[in-house]
Amino acid sequence: MRILEIITPTNIGGAENYVVNLSKKLIEKGHEVHVITGNNEEFKEMLINNELPYDVINAKFKFDFFSIFKITKLIKKYKIDIIHTHLSKANFMGAAAGSITNVKSVATAHGINKKRQYNLSNEIICVSKAVYLNLKSQHFPEEKLHVIHNGVDADKFNPDNYKKKDIINEEIINIGMVSRLSGEKGVNIFLDSADLILQETKNVKFFIAGTGKLKDVLMEQTLKLNIDNYVYFIGFIDKNLAVFLNELDILVFPSLKEGLPLSLIEAMSMEKAVIVSKAGGMPEVVENGNNGYIVNIGDMAAIKDRVLELIKDKKLIVKCGIEARKTVLEKFNLDLMTDNTIKLFKEILERK
Repeated sequence: MRILEIITPTNIGGAENYVVNLSKKLIEKGHEVHVITGNNEEFKEMLINNELPYDVINAKFKFDFFSIFKITKLIKKYKIDIIHTHLSKANFMGAAAGSITNVKSVATAHGINKKRQYNLSNEIICVSKAVYLNLKSQHFPEEKLHVIHNGVDADKFNPDNYKKKDIINEEIINIGMVSRLSGEKGVNIFLDSADLILQETKNVKFFIAGTGKLKDVLMEQTLKLNIDNYVYFIGFIDKNLAVFLNELDILVFPSLKEGLPLSLIEAMSMEKAVIVSKAGGMPEVVENGNNGYIVNIGDMAAIKDRVLELIKDKKLIVKCGIEARKTVLEKFNLDLMTDNTIKLFKEILERK
């Protein structure tokens, strides 16, 4: 198949990593992939580093007819069989170009969104059951919705590739987040939880990897809470993410709204203990008390309690990590996600 991946990112997050990971795996499995992206320099660098061919469109808004026209030309140039889109602007433009060229378009719904951004797409991939139920509840045609859970490269995110930490004998426990610095990710909740934890023990450090518009606000929050000596903002991490995860002991995902974060599955693949909120598809991956812990959305005290429980009995950190990687290998690996995506694409083309 000749597949066109379209995404117009403003930040680097799960959707952008999804496109890169899936594209590489599709090529590895014998398919031809072309990427269309916007002018985000970080994402273009990711594409270059991963040797993925791409074209750039400078769309300022969804109804940018010049960009839609450019996409139609690229569809014809590359003789595209199927269009795969990500995020609202790309979803609209890709579906419009597909309609003009009579090429089917499939949008991946990465989050809990309004259905209108998918109205023109022929089919929708939902990265979790929660995403599926959200669109179904908005009376989106159920026959167009397909659940294909996110998956990660378990060979790349493999703790055996790195020096193992002696968690049992560690004095300082490293607690982290990998997230875009935006409101729905709950980074402020993470910081409030850190404050509660530090009131009980000082043998902890907190690390936040990611970029976003709330960075200054969040750094100010650490100053107000007087925890700035214990909190480190790492910034954007791409190639070194597995190295960063290897240095952590516990990861927290306190999102208010979520599809299914790749960073959660990557952390679990690295045998890390995870604590997640009940947002979106995260409870579909984490089994409370077995491969991680689930808390109510916004419950800072519960996050604190689970962290202290893990610190008190560090064997639980090890046990959760081992079970977490088992879960990824069985249900949330990149090969499984790619094979299911290829199967769906072929079914759509056969129906056509």
